[in-house]
Amino acid sequence: NSVDERNKSAAIGAGATPESLNLPSLDRVAAWALDLRPPAYPRERIDMVRAGPGETTYKAECSSCHDIGAPRVGQVTALAEIGTDPERVRSFTPELAGRMNTIGEGQPWQFSHFRKTEGYANMPLDGLWLRAPYLHNGSVPTLRALLFPEERPAEFYRAYDVYDWENVGFVSSGAEAAREGVRFDTRLKGNSNAGHLYGQHLTRELREELLEYLKTL
Repeated sequence: NSVDERNKSAAIGAGATPESLNLPSLDRVAAWALDLRPPAYPRERIDMVRAGPGETTYKAECSSCHDIGAPRVGQVTALAEIGTDPERVRSFTPELAGRMNTIGEGQPWQFSHFRKTEGYANMPLDGLWLRAPYLHNGSVPTLRALLFPEERPAEFYRAYDVYDWENVGFVSSGAEAAREGVRFDTRLKGNSNAGHLYGQHLTRELREELLEYLKTL
């Protein structure tokens, strides 16, 4: 629950050492990113007639976990509830958390906030349209597939940078995606696309309206 430790650990993961961290630069980037607005989805591609009722559905079904300042945003949802792939939770053991908290020994910023949980933290959704693929392991290629689990493909291609305006994500199938992208098989360990089945009680039309609203975040 420490953004500062998250930023430092990300820099170390990318190759910095505790001794080589440029703390003023890290702080400057963090301050710049804190209120940085995401690029907007092209308004002409949003059905605003549908997005209006979609906002009502979002506030009723999604906002408590995903709106900044809401009670559950940033909090951990247990695997037993969310049902997504468990391997990342399993891999982050109490022993690993303890070792993470030794990073920076002798420094005033030594890590102390890493801890073992039994689930995944709820994320804010700003700029959601550009965050594909979805779920913590990137196992769902589009927002449509997230809202309609029966449409989630067993395998697809990631890292192809052509946008899929209809399904809200990046193009993940076809010859071009296969040539330019990287194959992702959801049947492999750690790659499951199960879970996050919230909203399945909603009608298809309500979910279509919700999809239009999610474009506006």
